[in-house]
Amino acid sequence: MSSDMSSDRRIQSSRANGRLSKGPVTAAGKQRSSQNALCHGLLSRCLVLDTESPEAFQELLDFHIERLQPADGLELGIVEEMAASTWRLRRSWAVETRTIDSAVDPLPGTDAIGRMTDGFNAGAGTAGLPLTHRYETRLHMMFRRGLRNLLLLRSAIPLPADPAPAPSPAADDLPS
Repeated sequence: MSSDMSSDRRIQSSRANGRLSKGPVTAAGKQRSSQNALCHGLLSRCLVLDTESPEAFQELLDFHIERLQPADGLELGIVEEMAASTWRLRRSWAVETRTIDSAVDPLPGTDAIGRMTDGFNAGAGTAGLPLTHRYETRLHMMFRRGLRNLLLLRSAIPLPADPAPAPSPAADDLPS
């Protein structure tokens, strides 16, 4: 057996074992692992507005990392993009709510559904609400694309080759 074949088998075996990992088990290990993505806080500084909570974003990112268990830097990048899409999508929902809520003054006697309808119709007549809906669609697609790419990446890792078959028994070892 050549050394290249041995290295290939070792690499494939290591990849298969890595896929079996469920991540850190102890509380200390989980805490340490949760800090891997933001050791310098760059992602949080890029995404979190001054009026938003960096701690809430960190919780969201930690949830994604804990749930999806990225195996390497490539997978971590995909998971970070998914968390960023989720964060920005939630922000978009808040903008949509405020847009509809503040689009019209309530008329006397208008019920809650009538107020929402009037606000939606007034918001739809501006560029803001349709833009928000396009933004939401794009963010949702980014999240789905990230999840699909993560699953494809994980399924593309080759499984280890079947072990070599046992040698055939010698003629003397066969029952007569």
